[in-house]
Amino acid sequence: MSNKLTWLANYYYRQLILSNKHLETLNKINVKPEFTEREKSMQRYTLKQYIEFIGMPEAANLFGCSEASIKAWRYGYRQPSINQAKKIIQSSDGKLDFESIYGNLDSSTSDSVQSKLNR
Repeated sequence: MSNKLTWLANYYYRQLILSNKHLETLNKINVKPEFTEREKSMQRYTLKQYIEFIGMPEAANLFGCSEASIKAWRYGYRQPSINQAKKIIQSSDGKLDFESIYGNLDSSTSDSVQSKLNR
């Protein structure tokens, strides 16, 4: 019998394996992550939080778009296109990812995960 959260474990396991492969490839060409010392304190920021932190004019400049687009993303009226999201991820030096921009996959199941942990 499959647990209702098995898909989530499969997803994150797949991400882990693929990420490790990419890191090994980058390591071969001497490209290393800058944030390894923060591993334990690392947290995910949403696009909204990142925009609030750096400010709308700076975000527009950094992401190469209008302040109107930044405002729409910040307040949830619109979401960036896939190509815009890729530019945002690159421009933020990898501090943001697709889940930071579009939302966590497990947000609908986080209560279920937390309730199992509290048993």
